[in-house]
Amino acid sequence: MTVKQWYDSIGKKDSIFDVRDPEKFKEATAAILCNILHLDSAQKKDELQEFCTLLEKDAHFDKTQLSSSSQDALKSNIEKHTEVIKEQLDNDKVKMMEFMRMLNRFIMVDKCKEEDYCIFEKVKELLFDK
Repeated sequence: MTVKQWYDSIGKKDSIFDVRDPEKFKEATAAILCNILHLDSAQKKDELQEFCTLLEKDAHFDKTQLSSSSQDALKSNIEKHTEVIKEQLDNDKVKMMEFMRMLNRFIMVDKCKEEDYCIFEKVKELLFDK
């Protein structure tokens, strides 16, 4: 499944990500992904570039919101965004595991650095340890 297919499946009936508020879920997911992925260098990676385009069109993010300077602001809200994900997935461990699986897949596409993986670990901790 590509990033676009996964993102498009959010809020669809019979999808594991059939959430109450798809826009809120997409916004929180985008914020988390923007913290982990290097979207400002995504031109070299078709799948990540496709995600950048989705964010610009669907979530109304602009290029400055996807740049590293605004990622600092998003990092400070990681707990808030993770809580939204948890609420939207009804604290369902299977759904949260699927979310983490997809997040991990995107990290693999991006070949993230150790500090980026720390954000992934923080999201995992917030989803499952509280």
